[in-house]
Amino acid sequence: MKSIYSLLLVGIALLTSCTEEIKIILGSTDPELVVEGAITTDTLAHIITLKRTAYYFSNQQAGCVTGATVTLSDGTNEIILTEDPLQKGNYLTPANYYGVAGHTYTLNISNVDINNDSTKEIYTSSCYLNNVPRIDSMSVEKKQVFYQNAFAVRISMQDPANETNYYLFRNWKNGICLSDSIDEWGITDDQFFNGKYLKNESVMYLFPKEKPDENVTPGDTIKVEMCGITKDYLSYINEVVDEYRGRNPLFGGQPANIRTNIKRAFPLSQDGKGARGYFAAYSVAWKQTIYKEKQ
Repeated sequence: MKSIYSLLLVGIALLTSCTEEIKIILGSTDPELVVEGAITTDTLAHIITLKRTAYYFSNQQAGCVTGATVTLSDGTNEIILTEDPLQKGNYLTPANYYGVAGHTYTLNISNVDINNDSTKEIYTSSCYLNNVPRIDSMSVEKKQVFYQNAFAVRISMQDPANETNYYLFRNWKNGICLSDSIDEWGITDDQFFNGKYLKNESVMYLFPKEKPDENVTPGDTIKVEMCGITKDYLSYINEVVDEYRGRNPLFGGQPANIRTNIKRAFPLSQDGKGARGYFAAYSVAWKQTIYKEKQ
């Protein structure tokens, strides 16, 4: 018992000991290219956004990268993206462009000098475009979730057998995306339902108390977007969300940079990368319904 009391006294002394403020001086690093964008099977002007990294404590937005040469290839044909004259740093495909499942898409970025050393750099990234099954039906049901009112978005679909699939879900209401930030996206793999038919399976929830724009009233058009993504892109989304929400210091792992599939091809960086962000390619399936309250 004396030993236990001694340990308790030592623990209390450590917890109540004085603390000293420590000033940490962060060193500066060269700016890096940040790439964000995706090619999908939808027909539209796809956007690739180029920016520079900014200092952590900077109160200014990250600067956009203008004047770059951006090309996109599907292995057979190559196109040149056009910079948006109204939103600098955004590079657009033609409005009638769409991706095709089964192709690998390669993005090349050149004519840029991100670190201002008078040497033009070249960056590249590739992503395979997976297929996605069709959505047979969808419904929206009001229910209690975690002791609060919510709307469950449910779908019916056949998950392909003999392959591993990775899914990304987003919700839309009356033409406006409700899942408008990456931490609100729904992602999953088919580990527990591979090859099965999902009937009225809940894939996302809307919580009006937390976000008033997620309140659904009779007559609202609710649309679900289901994307067939790669395993690496799913891991990237998970890592971004983990960093955004923060980690438990007692149970979290060692901090590390979020993965990226953007590589600096010239001058070749020591780690083969030298950039941030992600270039994705994926198929998209849509389904919508008009919400009606059950009588």
